[in-house]
Amino acid sequence: MLQATVKRVDEENGALRGRQLRLERILRAFSWTVDELYRWAHNPVGDPPDPHPLVEEYNRTGV
Repeated sequence: MLQATVKRVDEENGALRGRQLRLERILRAFSWTVDELYRWAHNPVGDPPDPHPLVEEYNRTGV
């Protein structure tokens, strides 16, 4: 029974780590996008920069 519990907890921890990693990546992508827009706003030459691909994906899918 202890082995089954340990296995279940390991699986849950793995899933949580995956979600946390995804959240960290999205947060870094949003930060990068905001930084690029901030720099462009201070020197608006040309079109505004495109958002990071993860930000585009998030805006499209909400995930």
